[in-house]
Formats: sequence, structure tokens, C-alpha cells
Amino acid sequence: MGESTEEIIASIMDKIPEIEGIILFDADGNAIVSQTITQMRHAEIAKSAAAMIDVARKLSQSVDKGDASVTYVESEGGFTVVAFAGKKGLLAITGKDATNSLGLIMRNLKLVLSKIK
Repeated sequence: MGESTEEIIASIMDKIPEIEGIILFDADGNAIVSQTITQMRHAEIAKSAAAMIDVARKLSQSVDKGDASVTYVESEGGFTVVAFAGKKGLLAITGKDATNSLGLIMRNLKLVLSKIK
């Protein structure tokens, strides 16, 4: 039997210790599965991430580069990385210690999205 969505989400946090939280959400910004090491407002984060995807897709199309698939925000305390495919998005929250792992994180988020139906 295949892994559940929750198990798939948990596995990415196990593989990449720099990830402090991960949220799977739909195109409307509804959190589907979320896991963070600290208390966070998952619903608010998912809504903001969905809005960010809309803007990233519009920007990518405006510069004639096709559909966007990943975007990230660098903040004082770390990174928020969002991968998206179809009607779902997967957001990872990291600390600054993830600087050298951003490519790995982006790749794994896209891989996990491909496993989730």
C-alpha cells in the first residue's frame, strides 16, 4: 500500500532537517496537511502562499517564460519556498541555515507534489 499524504509530507522534513515546517495547500489557499515545529497560523500562511503563486504565474507569463513552478522569499530569519503544480502547492519554511540547501529543497518539494494526487 502507498504512503499517505501525511507520511509523504513528514518524510521531506525527515530528509531535510533545515525544514522547520511544511504546508500542503490547494489553489484557494486552504491548508490540506501541515506540520511545523512551532505554532504557526497555517490557514493564513496557505492563503498568502496561494496569492503568491498567482502573482508568480502572472509574472512568469508576462516575461514570456511559461508557467512558473517554484518561488521563494528570503527574509531576515530564513526562507519560505513554495512549489506548485496544477491546483496544489507545497510550502517549506526554513531558517537561514538552509541557504546551501535551497536547490535540494526546491527539487524535493516538486518531487513530493508529483507523488500527491
